Amino acid sequence: MSKIVKNEYLSIPSVDSFKIRIPLHSLTHYHKSLDKTYIKVCPETGEVELDFDGEPKVNKEDLIPFWVEGVPLKLGIAKNVRCGNRFEDFIYILINSKHALSNYFRGVDKTNLHSIYKVLISEELILIDWDKFLDNSLPTDIDIKIDYELLMDEYKEMLKGCAVMTKESKNRDKGCTPFNSKGNIGMSWSVRQTNKYLTNPYLKIYHKGLEMEYNSNQFYERHLSCYDIKNCFRIESTIKNKKHLQSLNKSLNLGFKKFNLRELMDLDKEKLRSIVMTSVNCHLYPRKKSISMFKDKQKLSPSDSIMFSSLLAFIEDCNWTYLQVENVLLSRIENKSSKSLNKKKLKSFYEDIINSKNYVVKAKKVEGIFDSWGWF
Repeated sequence: MSKIVKNEYLSIPSVDSFKIRIPLHSLTHYHKSLDKTYIKVCPETGEVELDFDGEPKVNKEDLIPFWVEGVPLKLGIAKNVRCGNRFEDFIYILINSKHALSNYFRGVDKTNLHSIYKVLISEELILIDWDKFLDNSLPTDIDIKIDYELLMDEYKEMLKGCAVMTKESKNRDKGCTPFNSKGNIGMSWSVRQTNKYLTNPYLKIYHKGLEMEYNSNQFYERHLSCYDIKNCFRIESTIKNKKHLQSLNKSLNLGFKKFNLRELMDLDKEKLRSIVMTSVNCHLYPRKKSISMFKDKQKLSPSDSIMFSSLLAFIEDCNWTYLQVENVLLSRIENKSSKSLNKKKLKSFYEDIINSKNYVVKAKKVEGIFDSWGWF
């Protein structure tokens, strides 16, 4: 089967994941095995406490995972959560885009959510009317994502631009943390468990193609194998809790009144984008054209320009092979370190020639993505 990425999933913001809590009294029924699982929550905010692995803390045993075609769906009960002047018992459900299976890249919208809801009902995990489910579920820890496509050199150049313009700080709740491993390449700002979410919300850029290949390959092969995602990356912003959502609602005029799941599902794409834009601008200085992408490739030094022009002339005008050119241009360099450095540079120029790389076009692609974030 030929692989294709449907363009409607790219550059469009959507909800990727969230936790919901539903008052137990709103349910007609719930799976009785959940009575054995009690989630630890902050008694004041009702926010789920997480361990170092990002998994919910429990009093007795791990959250009970039920399975949706190989994807764990986790539920648990929290007792005596403060709600104003009273205390209530809640069921917590962790929902993410993987529960939408082949519709993963679309995110959790109302259509995909209804499919997930039907699984909850058919598996007798909960019993509640659909409208009541939307109105009585309160979402927290909400991730908003946008997917894009860039070639790897463009992606790395984009990350470099973000790193240069990150607001400096030695505080772990600020600044950026780059990561570069076989399993992924990207960077994050702040930390997921920060208490400074109003001024320094958690933000992350990572390579979705690498993440799927090394961490979620089974899911990809089972549900997404028709998609070519080798050049796909994602930017993701987190809304920590209700207080954070209330702040964004006020500053961005999101239209929340009850702060329930229905209102989250009714947010239009531009309001979702504005949430990501706000996070970006919390962590990055105003963008300057002086950080224009691929500047070192577009504006060569005089010596590099001579090297590039010579390589181009020998290959295109004299029909020499690359090795012939390399031997001639590097033959008089005696210092091993300098020779190795120039050999690497020459090889890079050669790859640019054979791949017909236009760095002006590449720079515009990267800067177009910055524009879409509202980073100016």
